[in-house]
This record gives sequence, C-alpha cells and structure tokens, in this order.
Amino acid sequence: MKKIINKIKTSIWLYPTIYSLIALVLSIGISIIDKRYSVEMSYFLGDIFYTTSSLAQAVLGIVAGAFITIATFTFSTTMLVLTMYSSQFTPRVVENFLNNKTTMKSFGVFLSGFIYAITSFLFINTSGDGNLVIAASIGVIYIIVGLVYVLIFIHNVSTHIQASDLIFRLHEEAMKRVRQYRDTVKESKVISEAEMKTMVKSKKSMDIYGQSDGYIQEIDYQRLQNMALELECIICFRKVVGQFVVTETRILTIYYKGNKTFDDEIINRIHECIWIGSKKTQAQDFSFSIQKIVEIAVKALSPGINDPNTAIHCLKIIGVLLRDLADIDNGYVVLKKEESGFIIYEAYDFEVLLYDAYNQIMFYGQYDASVVIAGFKALRFTRDKASEENIKLIDAYAKHILEKKTIQNHDKLDFEKIQKEYMDLIN
Repeated sequence: MKKIINKIKTSIWLYPTIYSLIALVLSIGISIIDKRYSVEMSYFLGDIFYTTSSLAQAVLGIVAGAFITIATFTFSTTMLVLTMYSSQFTPRVVENFLNNKTTMKSFGVFLSGFIYAITSFLFINTSGDGNLVIAASIGVIYIIVGLVYVLIFIHNVSTHIQASDLIFRLHEEAMKRVRQYRDTVKESKVISEAEMKTMVKSKKSMDIYGQSDGYIQEIDYQRLQNMALELECIICFRKVVGQFVVTETRILTIYYKGNKTFDDEIINRIHECIWIGSKKTQAQDFSFSIQKIVEIAVKALSPGINDPNTAIHCLKIIGVLLRDLADIDNGYVVLKKEESGFIIYEAYDFEVLLYDAYNQIMFYGQYDASVVIAGFKALRFTRDKASEENIKLIDAYAKHILEKKTIQNHDKLDFEKIQKEYMDLIN
C-alpha cells in the first residue's frame, strides 16, 4: 500500500486529476444551483454575478479557448525545459522539474479550467432567454486564477533553468536525506564486521535473493524489524539502497536458532518490504542526489558547455554534503528493540562515497588548475569533521590526485598553487 501511495504522490497526473475532478463537481453543482436555486441565491450574490444563458455560453466559450491556449503554451514550455535539462544538465534531474508541486498545480488549474468551461457550457439551459445563470461569473474568476498561475509557472520555469538554483535545490534535497541517514545511524549502534560475525556465530542461516532485476529503491526497516521480533531472528542486509541487484544477488541473510522453517509466505512478506525498480529513487538514497550534482559538474566541464565555475560550485556543495558523513565509520548498523530479534544492515562505505563523488569531476577537470584547487578545498571541508579512519582515506585520495601525471605537468605557477592547497589540506 505504501508503495502504491508513493507512486501516486510522484505521478505527474496527481494534481491534474484532483483538480479536474473538483472542476467537474463544481460545474455540476453550479448547474444545479442555476436551475433550482437561482432566485434564492440572487438575494445573497446580487444581480452583478448573474448573466443570461446566451451571454454565459459566449463567455464560457472564450474561457474554454483561453484555457486550452494556456495549456498548450504550458506543455510546449515544459517540453523545452525538459529538453534543456537533459542536454545541458543531466537526464536524472528531469523528474525534479516534473515532480515540482508548482508545475503540477499549474497543469491542474489549466486542465480543470477547460473542463469546467466545457461541462458548464453543456449544462446551460438555453430554452428561454430570460434564464439567469452564475456559471459565466465563476468561469471569469477561474480564468483570473489561471492567469495568476501562468505568472507563477513562468517564474517557476525561469528559476528552475538556472544552474545555481538547480544545484541549490539538489543540495537541499541531498542534505535532507543525509541528515535522515545520519540521525538513524547516530540513534543506533554501529559495529565492525568482526563484531557482526561474532554476533551471528553458531546460528543457522538462510539467504534471500532478489525477486527481480533492478535497483533497490526503498526498504521498510520498521516492518522488517517487527518481523524479526516475531520470528526471533536476525535479518542482516548485504546490500544498501541504490545498488543494482539481479535475481541471483544475495540481498540479505536470516540468522536463527533451532529448527525453524521459513515458508514461501514469510519470504514473500520479506520481499514486500524491499522495493526494487528499474531506476534509482531518492526516498532513502542520498547518494543518488549527490550523483545528480556530480553529473551537472561533469556536464559543465564538457567542451560544448565549458563552464568550470559551475563545476567548482558543485565541488564545494559535495564537500559540504560529505562533511556530515565523514565522522561515520564503516561497519554495520544495528536496529533493535529487544534481543530476541533485530536488523543489521551495512552502512555506506565512505571510501566508495568519496570516490564516486570526486573521481569523475577530478578526471575531466584535471587540466584546469582552478578545478583541481577547488577539489582540494572541498576535500578540506570534508576532512575538518572526519573521523581518524576517514581522514586517512581522504589524505590517500588527495595524494592520489596530486601524483597524477597530468596534475604534475601543469606550469610552475599553477602547480605551486595546487601543491599549496594540498599541503593546507593534509596539515
């Protein structure tokens, strides 16, 4: 059920469908009022809101035409923005624009306005010229609201196509996911791999494999924890959210005592808690949001765009994001309420996060001294809060960058600045 709800929330048809249904109900309600309660309502609203049926038909025709024109303009602009997102930034950020509430609400208002005008036009009684209706006045109010949403939509598009604004929103999105993960880890106990092996020693085990090919999108840890308590077992995850798995991939292992049996019903219940799909999602995967920032930086360094300042800004943002993860050591996170059953899952490997975040940018930007210097500065942001183990990883990676032949082949002045930034980092 939760998976279905999440799909509905992220669907581009959510707001247009809701608003269109509201418009349909509104047009039916207004037609009932016009046919049965027009005299009574005229005492409250006054004659200014009432028009003849023939005039109402003309007004509603204009309203319907205006809304369909606005909707066409909106869809054309959206297609243009999506094309620009894919070519200039990265295809992964297209869904960020489509899932934006302002964009979807604008679509909803424009479509619902057209539906209201058309259905009200159909329901108007033209048998007598003296019939007074209020449907046209509501249509005029609707078109005014639609024009306001046109301005909101244009402002929304103008801000979304700016690289700095897109990076800021991705930063906010990634920071929210990073802090959620950090809070979960800090509230739990982190153990080493050796401690994990000691904990499950002398217990029987059963491996659970992927139900389908795809990315692990989300894991319902709360439900699995309740199952672990119910079955009095330890559920140990071997994969993290965001990894690609196939049906032959071992996702988790169940450790238990005694002669328990886990039938197909229990295995299916476990699979229901692990959502696997054809693409990555950002619900529990902060690394996916970081990946979007990395791709924007790499695209900015391409010869066709050649915008190193955007790449430098992305490096600073990545350094800030990894800073909040740098004090979490590698190992396994233990989620438990009681000793009878609990969950163990692998924490994100900081070395992998570091490599994935910096490697592509530093590779494509190694010929630009300003990008290399910005990379060392970003690593310094991360190092300031890192644990001793992660400091060693950062220093080793920085040394790897400095020792690259391309870096050392910079002219004397550039290399001296790069070397100075490296010394500031490790000291």
